[in-house]
Formats: sequence, C-alpha cells, structure tokens
Amino acid sequence: MRNPFPVAALALLLSAPAFAGTAAQEVQVMDPWAREMPPNMTTTAAFFTMMNKGAADHKLVAAESPAAGMVELHTHINDNGVMRMRPVKEMAVPAGGRTELKPGGLHLMVMKLKHAFKAGDKLPITLVFEDGSKKAIQAEVRRFGMTMGHGMPMKRHMPMQ
Repeated sequence: MRNPFPVAALALLLSAPAFAGTAAQEVQVMDPWAREMPPNMTTTAAFFTMMNKGAADHKLVAAESPAAGMVELHTHINDNGVMRMRPVKEMAVPAGGRTELKPGGLHLMVMKLKHAFKAGDKLPITLVFEDGSKKAIQAEVRRFGMTMGHGMPMKRHMPMQ
C-alpha cells in the first residue's frame, strides 16, 4: 500500500494560497465619508480609515466611482510653508496596522462628478489594492466647514468697528 502522506501534504501545500485572504478581504474600511460640495462644483474629497487585519502589508493603489469621471489618491505636503495637494501612487496599509485618510493628509480626490451630492447621500467608491482585489464602499456625504485647504477651519477676519 502506498503512503498517503505525500499526496495529502501536496494537496495541503497547493491549497495554502486559498487560505490566504486578498487585500480587500483583510483591509477593513471604517467611517467612509465625503465632503458635501458647494453648488456648481464637480470635485470632492473622500476620507476613511483602513485597518489591515492580515499578516501581510497591503497597498491601496487606485480608486474608482461610477459617479465620477476620475478618482485619484492624494496627500497634502508642506511646501515651504504652503500646503499643497499632490497625487500619490499608493497608500500603504501595514500588516496589523491602520492608515487614516483625513482632511489635511491622505485622501481621495473624486473629480468630474456626474451630479451634485448633498449631505446624507451615499457616494459609491471602489478601492483597488495591489493584488487586484477590490472593495466597494459607500461614503456618506457630510457637511464640512470651510477650510484653508489643510483641514484647519478658516477664521473670518472682521474689521473692528
């Protein structure tokens, strides 16, 4: 009789990748939201926190939305005292860690929106990870106070009377 162990070991080895989760399965998205847009604007920003429940590092490499013509990964940088937005190629989500997209930092720029989104609406976004896996999320549109472009509220300077 043949020893069944080598066949069983080979079957287990070949099925091991099936046990590993995709990035979309391992990365949990918490509190997705997008800024309400002023009238006649076709661009907004989306924010959320990604928590990687897996043992491997992952990267968000793209995003898309059926409601927009384009979605880009962005960050804010301090360029000699001036806050500027810049596209980034990816957003790392370390194993067992979290990555926060927030005003003044990493965020998604959702551009060429097909219609205006008001507070309470849901903006559909699909996140694309380095392994090609995708995760669909619904970003709640929220009112957000006027900012100076880096998440800090604007102070209205009124003349003294």
